[in-house]
Amino acid sequence: MTMKDISALDELERAVRKEPTVIEAAEDRLREQLDSERPEERMDAGRALRAAAEHDPELVEAYEGTLVGFLTEDNGSLRLSGALGLAELSEVAPERLEYAVPQLVDALEETVAPSIEEAIVRSLTRIGTVDPESVAAADPVVAARLPEATLPTQIAILRSFVGTVAERPDLFDATTAAYAEATGADRGIIARCAVRALATVASANPGAIPSRQRVLDRAEELRAVAEADPRPDTGREIRAAARALTWAFEGEERAPLRP
Repeated sequence: MTMKDISALDELERAVRKEPTVIEAAEDRLREQLDSERPEERMDAGRALRAAAEHDPELVEAYEGTLVGFLTEDNGSLRLSGALGLAELSEVAPERLEYAVPQLVDALEETVAPSIEEAIVRSLTRIGTVDPESVAAADPVVAARLPEATLPTQIAILRSFVGTVAERPDLFDATTAAYAEATGADRGIIARCAVRALATVASANPGAIPSRQRVLDRAEELRAVAEADPRPDTGREIRAAARALTWAFEGEERAPLRP
């Protein structure tokens, strides 16, 4: 695409979705729109960056700081573009985004948009796989969000973020406690995911699990429901999680005291 073609574009996002690599040739046009006082031009530029990142995160590496800055924008479209763009970048270079954790945490605490919160949890999860300590500040915010979030975000916190929690349970007391509370959720999938999350944490540090007896009782209740289901393999994961919790707690009790 020539510079003449780029300058004649009605929407940069549309062009990038059609041909993602055009983002490289359109740098001047992109930066002009990012600096524009017209909200629609800035939103179009943000969506173009989002589209390029979804195709290939490396295409937007030069705009990493711009995406981080989007998180504090009043404009919801720009915040979404920032959250989604950073989620894609975190998949290929999570260590580069450790500095952005404070902005991600603040944005998660303030957002009411499910798509933004889910994208931020994805970023925090990936950064946490590299360095759990770097995302420890997210502990109280993630814990508070768990019971309030939409189902996809709840599942992301229970199934994905738990890897970071299990790596350093001492840094995530609030999230672990939220997992324990979630075992009592009315929605079965959340309760089962919470039990499995606690089993993962217990395998690393049984002492990190709060309300043990209540958690075990709930795990056994869910296991019994699964075993009563006549469908083959139904509840296999929850049965394994219940066993893992029991073994972890019993193993801790049998462990010799250290001098």
